[in-house]
Amino acid sequence: MIARVVKAGVLTTVQDLGRAGYRSQGVVVGGAMDGFAHRISNSLVGNSAEWATLEVTFGGLELYFEAESWIAITGHGVAVRIDGTEADCWRPLRIAAGSRLQLAYTGQGCRSYVAIRGGWQVPEVLGSYSTYLPAGWGGYEGRALRTGDVLTYGQNLPPLHPSLNWSLAPAALPAYQTHPTVRVIRGPEWGFFTPESQRAFSRQSHEVLPQSNRMGYRLEARMQKLRTTELLSTAVTAGTIQVLPDGNLVVLMNDAPTTGGYPRIAQVIEPDLSVMAQLVRGNQVQFSLLSPEQAEDKYVQYQEFTRNLEETLVQRLHPTTNVH
Repeated sequence: MIARVVKAGVLTTVQDLGRAGYRSQGVVVGGAMDGFAHRISNSLVGNSAEWATLEVTFGGLELYFEAESWIAITGHGVAVRIDGTEADCWRPLRIAAGSRLQLAYTGQGCRSYVAIRGGWQVPEVLGSYSTYLPAGWGGYEGRALRTGDVLTYGQNLPPLHPSLNWSLAPAALPAYQTHPTVRVIRGPEWGFFTPESQRAFSRQSHEVLPQSNRMGYRLEARMQKLRTTELLSTAVTAGTIQVLPDGNLVVLMNDAPTTGGYPRIAQVIEPDLSVMAQLVRGNQVQFSLLSPEQAEDKYVQYQEFTRNLEETLVQRLHPTTNVH
């Protein structure tokens, strides 16, 4: 089965949970910036969390489907229309053969995910379907989608029950905001900075600067160091917050390098990376400090919640189960 790209939008790429196991060889993890939205979009159509979805940045995507399908759209920042009729996000949606799907940007958030029952079919590269644009590999020919591309999908899964008409409760979704509080723990070089800078880090809001992308979010700050010692490059990962030479912050995201040489003042906890991934230029973010023990508790709670939600959705989607 195929879907044709009528409009590719600003930036649409194939993503999954990332390319794990190769960081020691300098290969970035990559993958969906909003991992929660990616996973749940797959669950809403009965897919495995590892299967590929389309990451749509700032909307604009338009697809034409040649066969009947089931899709789910999650994330933040798009209005959905199917053949001109408005449709909801965070729920299974039936697509009839010959239908046209449109995602229009709403002005808030920036990344949405399109999952299709059976998964989007692209070649695996180092065990992942994710697109890494700087290297031009993975996903759909190693690049963003273009108008005229033809996407294939389907794993011969049985059809879903035709009367599916429910969606996720808003309480189950991440707290997407334009001025969120993001939880962090202190980084290894926290003590490199003056007490005034440390207080400003967590008590003041930081504006998202234009130089932000899948590699990292740059934030306005005026951090002052107590020492000028040069650092050796050391391990960094998604959520690592470094302080740049000009005093601004950079929150590394999925396409970040595997090592970096700027001081690591803090680390965003994994449950809040989805909220961070939806920020856009001009949004404000404030950091809230947790202890390592508190961060571990939040991580365990997040994993349990996500796993329970995925299991619940699998039960709701069973083809022989009547749903309301």
